[in-house]
Amino acid sequence: MKTSFRFIIFAIVALNLAACGKNERFAYTGLIDVEETVTISAQAADVIESLPVKEGDTIRKGETLGWINVDRLTAQRQQEQAQLAEFSARKSAAEAQIQQAEAQLAFTRDTLDKTDKVLADGGATQQHRNELATELRAGDDNLSSLKASVRAVAAQEEEFRASMRATDIAIRDAHIVSPLDGVVLNKFHFQGDLATIGTPLLEAADLSVLTVKIYVPLDRLGAVVLGKEAMVTVDGVQKPIQGTVSWVASEAEFTPKTILTEETRTTLVYGVKVRVSNPDGILKIGMPVEVKF
Repeated sequence: MKTSFRFIIFAIVALNLAACGKNERFAYTGLIDVEETVTISAQAADVIESLPVKEGDTIRKGETLGWINVDRLTAQRQQEQAQLAEFSARKSAAEAQIQQAEAQLAFTRDTLDKTDKVLADGGATQQHRNELATELRAGDDNLSSLKASVRAVAAQEEEFRASMRATDIAIRDAHIVSPLDGVVLNKFHFQGDLATIGTPLLEAADLSVLTVKIYVPLDRLGAVVLGKEAMVTVDGVQKPIQGTVSWVASEAEFTPKTILTEETRTTLVYGVKVRVSNPDGILKIGMPVEVKF
């Protein structure tokens, strides 16, 4: 079996070399792969309530793929709502006291003004006037204290509202949302599993653009530059698909064992990636293809 495989590879290489002798374009073999994968992780910690997507399913950006149990967060949110109502009640009571204190203070100030006017004529006593002045100062102090109390309650309320917003975000993050248009490649966890923040749940990729990695000998590397057009040929597809060189290795490496024969494994080559559009889904991960420049 091994000998047969080497014979086939050797035949392919021989055909390619013969083609070059006839001034035809050299063909490089490679496998289709994704350009990059995205790991979709849990943003909340609890039991996975639902995750119905399967490997191979098509997903859309913004689509809810499942969710994590939020019973604890919901109970916490209800408690926070009750405490917020208590803060609001305390604030309303303090504001009502301020209104009463302001009214009493205005009355005392008006009475003191009237007393000052009749004091010289003997219409009021100095003792009464002093008592009103003392009451006015006490009223001012009380009003300042009440206003400070309202400010403190308002600050506590705002801090609590920030905590509630954090709870709302945690509830929102319990929904597992797709960050891209693509296909589910791997599923790591299932309904009923316990997830923590950062637990990998799914691996997905955009298959509308794929890559082919090939290996180019040093003597042919000069003709391969970034942005250069390439034609990708797939078995069973009559029309070649156009691609573009997106990466060229900066260092040489020995030819991978699966590419050429044993006799040429010591040849130094450079890795090259060709980017290929795949809007119709013709190309599949792992599919062998030929690349010509």
